[in-house]
Amino acid sequence: MNAPGLMPASPDDAPSRIPFVTVTNWVRAARLCGIDIEAIFRQEGIDTRDLHPETSTIARDAMQRIMQHCIEATRRSGTAHHFPLVLGETFAFEYLSDVETFITTSATLRDATRALEWIPPLINPFMRFSLAEHGHEARIALRFEVPDNRPEAGWAFTEGVFTTVIKFSRMLLGGRPLIGRVTMRHPAHADAGKVTEHFQAPIAWGAEVDALWFDRALLDQPLGGAFPVLHEQAAQRVVQKVAERHQPLPADSASSHPLAQQIEQAFLDKPRLLGLGIEALAEELGLHPRTLQRRLKDAGDSHSAIQARVRFRLARQWLQDPTQAIEDISERLGFTDRRSFTLAFTRWSGQTPSRFRRRT
Repeated sequence: MNAPGLMPASPDDAPSRIPFVTVTNWVRAARLCGIDIEAIFRQEGIDTRDLHPETSTIARDAMQRIMQHCIEATRRSGTAHHFPLVLGETFAFEYLSDVETFITTSATLRDATRALEWIPPLINPFMRFSLAEHGHEARIALRFEVPDNRPEAGWAFTEGVFTTVIKFSRMLLGGRPLIGRVTMRHPAHADAGKVTEHFQAPIAWGAEVDALWFDRALLDQPLGGAFPVLHEQAAQRVVQKVAERHQPLPADSASSHPLAQQIEQAFLDKPRLLGLGIEALAEELGLHPRTLQRRLKDAGDSHSAIQARVRFRLARQWLQDPTQAIEDISERLGFTDRRSFTLAFTRWSGQTPSRFRRRT
């Protein structure tokens, strides 16, 4: 049976973007498979000059097409590789080292599975994991919350993600296998034998759920690499990073609430307030900080959300002036450094300040 095709996302979903934090992983896997991935990136209209794991984003449909190109190129090369497996096996938390620290210092597998909750906000907002226990078995199921969540659309990503989960589970268990069996929603394909051999577990193709099944008792088996202090510290840093990623996206238009409008105008009149915190803003408005917070909550808004809206508005305005250096804009907007500004602007707009400037 031929491999299922990777269908592009629907037009309505085209604006959906994913943090491209895994870009170096794609490059590494492509090299191992003998693929010119730079040419594939260019074919998909990706500007490689701005391609950086901490700031780049990619459209979901473009990532699906890149995966398809890589699978086809790997097959044409005649190697023994199957690209999704190589991509999953070479994955590393290079720019999310705290997540890897959390996993590798876990006391049990159940403890380590908490990291699965952080994948959507940090790596892929469409990916969802769930841990369930059924009799003597436990399972880690994967689904993609997208309009076209068909097996033929995401099968290669499922295989790649499962490869990474198995890789880390074997590391935690000292090389011992975790998985007892695998269920895949997509049918067997031309490389199905390679997948079965790599997973070293029976696979049921065309099943109802994408899941890794294993002995439930392994969830609470003590792990030798437990390091409670480092584990908790890593968790706190990751939680903070997740909270930063969850900041509301700035709206293009001003708020209709009088208090929010007053705050936006204060920021526009005195941009220095953007970097001074809510206490300075409250003083400017003649309010107590707690009073300001309470009134904003009642208005369904927040200091950070309004701050982000105004920063985004001013950033777009100032970036259109080529005489203003990006470092100066970053400082005027109250960011600690250019990197922080770049991360924020990319999260808001899907492109770096430099790229935005070149396109205006």
